[in-house]
Amino acid sequence: MGSILEKVSKGFREVPIELERFLKKKYPAFVTDGNLDRLQDEVPVFMFHTVNSATLQSQLEFLKTNGYRTLNLETFMAFIKGEVTLKEPSVLLTFDDGEKSWYDVAYPLLKRYGFNAVGFVVPHYIQEKPSSVTSGKTWLSWSELLELEQSGVMEIESHSHYHARIFVEPKLLDFYHPEFPDSLGLDVPWIGNNGSYTNKLQLGTPIYNYAPRLEGHSRFIDNPEVRETCITWVNTQGGTTFFERSTWKKELTDYYHTVQKTSSSGEYESESQKREQMLSDLIQSKTVLSERLNKPIQHLCYPWGMGSNEAITLSQEAGYITNFWVTLDERNSNKPGDSPFYIPRLKDDYLLRLPGVGRYPLWKIFQAKLQRRAKTVEIY
Repeated sequence: MGSILEKVSKGFREVPIELERFLKKKYPAFVTDGNLDRLQDEVPVFMFHTVNSATLQSQLEFLKTNGYRTLNLETFMAFIKGEVTLKEPSVLLTFDDGEKSWYDVAYPLLKRYGFNAVGFVVPHYIQEKPSSVTSGKTWLSWSELLELEQSGVMEIESHSHYHARIFVEPKLLDFYHPEFPDSLGLDVPWIGNNGSYTNKLQLGTPIYNYAPRLEGHSRFIDNPEVRETCITWVNTQGGTTFFERSTWKKELTDYYHTVQKTSSSGEYESESQKREQMLSDLIQSKTVLSERLNKPIQHLCYPWGMGSNEAITLSQEAGYITNFWVTLDERNSNKPGDSPFYIPRLKDDYLLRLPGVGRYPLWKIFQAKLQRRAKTVEIY
């Protein structure tokens, strides 16, 4: 019951976020204005994660029917630099993370329709051998990724090395438990552990307020003694079976506060440590992808679409020539003369708001969003 309520709650929490984006004009005119019959000298960028065959096919069919062209990165860059004029209405399709449905679903469909896309990959998770898993989600292998790149159907670029979230303040939110959202490992914060970092957490680990690493926050380093004490106590209470109790969260929270009273809360990393770790993540992703795919890596997409001015500067230092986000205050679409370091993207739901035959009304877009969120708390 708890997981069902969480799914419904998260679905409805998206509504005010979407409404805020509409009120602040973070969406381009073709999304908000049902009367537009063509794009306005712009190239919308759409983002996908894990893909469903029926949904993606309907989206690609819509693009094909209405004469849309999918751009590669070279042409997209030339457009925003004002170096080319596009004769056909055009879009850029981007896929985030590196989940296996890219290879099994998106790749054959893109080939069938004669379209191409960009894949922003988290190299830390890419597997050495193709997965034999036939149900659920799993990661691509390096051989599959190389095939996508060499086919010309999907250009592979960087989505950071770890796709990391970090603790940013000592505000207790939760504890790591068996039903903690953990799609592909991307939702779990990275914590310090014996001189290194991990997101493979043990049951009972306190979860503090967290945010994306590249959003520019200083990492809050939790007290390892408090953490280990909570983990040990959960083990004495039965480990996994402890979380079957309806009162587990209250019991563990009470125990945590008892321990916390006699312990320090933790500390923050220094500015130099923050800068070093952010830059290291950007360089490592670029280096690994370049070596494994035998190509230069020049384009960065921020995990969760959340970066910072500091991340932009560091990405330039690392050698990236673009930054892709989600919605932005700076602009809501991509036009000639726009900065390549503030590229906004739209969720793939809005692809069917493009001008053309079969265009969806907004109510239908939101209905589909809520139905999807009722089934999963994950976007990946």
